Amino acid sequence: MSKISRDVWYDKELEEKLMAGVSKVYRVAKAAYGPGAGNASLELNYGDPLSSRDGVTNVRKVYLEDAVENMGARYIVQASEKSNKLVGDGTTAVVILSYHLYKEAMKLIGAGHNRMVVSRKLKKVATEVIQQIDDIKIETTPELTRFVAKVSASDEAIGNMIADVMERVGLESNIIVEEFDGIGSYDEEVDGFYFRKGFTNEYLINNLTNLESKIDEADIFITEKTLTTASDIAPILEKIIQAGGKGSDLVIIGEVVDEALATLALNKVNKNIFPTLVDVPVYGPLRSLFLEDIAVYTNGTVFPTGANAKSFTVNMLGSAEKVVINSYSTTIMKGEGAEEDILMRAEDLRIQLEEAESLVDKEEIKKRLSALTGKVAIIKVGAPTQVERGEVQLRVEDAIASTQAAIRDGIVPGGGTTLARMNTADFQEAFEAPFKTLVENAGFNPEGALYELMNSKPWHGFDLRKDASKPVDLLKAGIIDPAEVVKETVRNAVSVVSTLVTTSVAITYRDREMKSD
Repeated sequence: MSKISRDVWYDKELEEKLMAGVSKVYRVAKAAYGPGAGNASLELNYGDPLSSRDGVTNVRKVYLEDAVENMGARYIVQASEKSNKLVGDGTTAVVILSYHLYKEAMKLIGAGHNRMVVSRKLKKVATEVIQQIDDIKIETTPELTRFVAKVSASDEAIGNMIADVMERVGLESNIIVEEFDGIGSYDEEVDGFYFRKGFTNEYLINNLTNLESKIDEADIFITEKTLTTASDIAPILEKIIQAGGKGSDLVIIGEVVDEALATLALNKVNKNIFPTLVDVPVYGPLRSLFLEDIAVYTNGTVFPTGANAKSFTVNMLGSAEKVVINSYSTTIMKGEGAEEDILMRAEDLRIQLEEAESLVDKEEIKKRLSALTGKVAIIKVGAPTQVERGEVQLRVEDAIASTQAAIRDGIVPGGGTTLARMNTADFQEAFEAPFKTLVENAGFNPEGALYELMNSKPWHGFDLRKDASKPVDLLKAGIIDPAEVVKETVRNAVSVVSTLVTTSVAITYRDREMKSD
């Protein structure tokens, strides 16, 4: 019989603790928000500290001793991580908006409003605000794209490099950012097979700090068969370990679940092998064809649905010079497939494209052809110290994602002005908060700047690198935000705050070290 003790929290004490946790994450985010703010210094589990102005990197480090405070904090961190995953930007703004929305929502509840009614109000406001954003956004141009890249990267030269790379490789191609032991930045292009599916289990990656796996001289196991039991995978792992040596890396492209997944995790814990599990971006009949494309590119063999694990040989593994996997994409660089085989497969796809009748079929064939014959751009960033290189890499990665979002969905006025101008009834102050925080961090009067903003023309606001006394044309000044980033900020903030305001009880372990019963 289990004797594990838990605490139950409710009413005022619960609300105060949740708010305390949310507030601590907010203070971390606020400190490094905007052109006038400073950096956060982060202690790491190993090595030197990291100096960061990247919102999601900073708040990810917040884990609190008090169990309920930690719940509140981690809910807000979820909103920041979701914005980062979907659009790569807005990760600080979403924390600031979430904190103020939560304060306003709790005021309504304290005044007698029902929790569920307040949650519905929040969701209604989100829908209305997103519609207002769509009404004011404009399509980007090459010139405006450069502005977005420069502002997001906080560096004119790097912003121009990002824009140039995107013009060459296209929006749907992948751009990878890497550090190098030197000073300055440069870009290069390599052959690469890129698709929009990333790792399926974050515990099976080799870099939890950056939530990614980067594997040099990668072995790649491609499986059409869903591996379910230990006997489905144990013989395969045993042969790979024997051939490659204990502790080697492995990329698995396919579906591994249940007992087979537990077997993978156990082998990682025992340091027998370090696997990264990747999902397949297509389903049905196209799944097999896509896996065959990868096999051709990497000189591998697809492990078929009806195969027995004992029939596996290490010769079936594909290989590549490098594989980069994050939460949303996978890039296989310089696969070992024979050039003539890749060219022949590509020619077959071109013939199929000409013969395809439906638009859906044509689009799927185009995606496969693009992946098989694509290029990957690599932006190399250097700096005098490791700490500075890490900070630059984070900024460049965010700038790339932000610029891609601007091309996809257009742009809106930047500097927090779009949210501040929204008509949001009960939550007006919350939507003004990101703008006022930017102004305050730049050393100006937030209330005075807000008054000037509300009495200025559309698309006008402040260049906070200079002053906050006279509104300027933000489009001409290049102070713009991707519409998609601002919309995700609203969606994710409202989502997490709706969860918080409907929380009326919390149950926590008394022994925080206890992971399960």
